[in-house]
Amino acid sequence: MRKFIYYLGMFSGIVLLGILALMSGEVIFRYLFNKPILGTVEISSYLLVIFCFTGMAFTQSQGGHIKIELVTLRFGPGLQRTLRIITLILSLAVFIVITWQMAGAFWKSWEMHEVRWGALPLPVWPVKFMIAFGSLTLCLQLILNIIDEIRKKVASPARNG
Repeated sequence: MRKFIYYLGMFSGIVLLGILALMSGEVIFRYLFNKPILGTVEISSYLLVIFCFTGMAFTQSQGGHIKIELVTLRFGPGLQRTLRIITLILSLAVFIVITWQMAGAFWKSWEMHEVRWGALPLPVWPVKFMIAFGSLTLCLQLILNIIDEIRKKVASPARNG
């Protein structure tokens, strides 16, 4: 699972490069050739959602999400570990709900062939699927983090004793 999350994070980086290439191409074509790329806004907004939601689990695996430790640094290691576990469980609960709701939204979008209208009409279901999928992978990573934290808690008294 950890390897899959790693590769998903690498995919997220490739999507970011795709956004960069698309936006750079848009600027070049618009200002040098007076020919904007049709659907740049729509495609880049879809890619941005894919970038964000495929990268969340990898960012969590690397400890890259924002942490505010102003108060918790003053606590002992045991209380800090307990608070980390509580925070991970609360995060897991929130993202289980997000995954569940977005899976339902994806399915409805798929069934009704929902389309986002604009310069380039695009189906909406792929983005909703990626939100649900990315949230699910974050849930799995959070479960791995909870297991790791619990193992640390159980293992640490044995080292001192």
